[in-house]
Amino acid sequence: MNVLIIGCSPVGAMLASVLSRLGHYVSIVDDNPSCFDNLSDDFSGITVTGIPLDTEVLEEAGINSSDAVVAATTDDNLNIVISQTATLLYKVPRVISVIADPSREDVFEHLGMATVCPTKITEGAVLNSILGQTHSQTVSFGTHTAIFTVRADKHWIGLKLHEIPVFEGEMVFGIVDSSGDLQLALDPDYILRENEKVVFTSIVD
Repeated sequence: MNVLIIGCSPVGAMLASVLSRLGHYVSIVDDNPSCFDNLSDDFSGITVTGIPLDTEVLEEAGINSSDAVVAATTDDNLNIVISQTATLLYKVPRVISVIADPSREDVFEHLGMATVCPTKITEGAVLNSILGQTHSQTVSFGTHTAIFTVRADKHWIGLKLHEIPVFEGEMVFGIVDSSGDLQLALDPDYILRENEKVVFTSIVD
């Protein structure tokens, strides 16, 4: 599957790295080339530096042949415009927007666009902490579905992220710290602290 990700934010970089690792052809665009440092060392896709709304930049990144576009900048308003451009101008069959403000979901839904809200994942993790339950959320990417699950285990305290046991086909996506904030797992040597929970992700067909 050809996937174009607009915005090499921490979330965009993580999605690009995971999809690339799964064997998909991934292109990622950002106007700040230093943001590409967020990509994993094994990222095998292409990076394009340029303004996300510039059609020449989008076409250089392969939007005309994309099966899916993910708008993952840190600006919800910009993600709305990118999503509309991908849907209406380029007729991309699957468009997904990453949004920080849950109240914006109604706007995207009105426009018929799919959204992913990291804030809601964090909110669910905090609820999980209070109720002692496991929280999961699913997100569809073309023919694949990503499952995000939040779990905690007292035996993980003091372990580095790469030492935390995972189920087959699963990887550590990030952590929810003691204040309820989501931090992406960009540093595999990060040591898990007390009251922190781990966000796992897996891809299913």
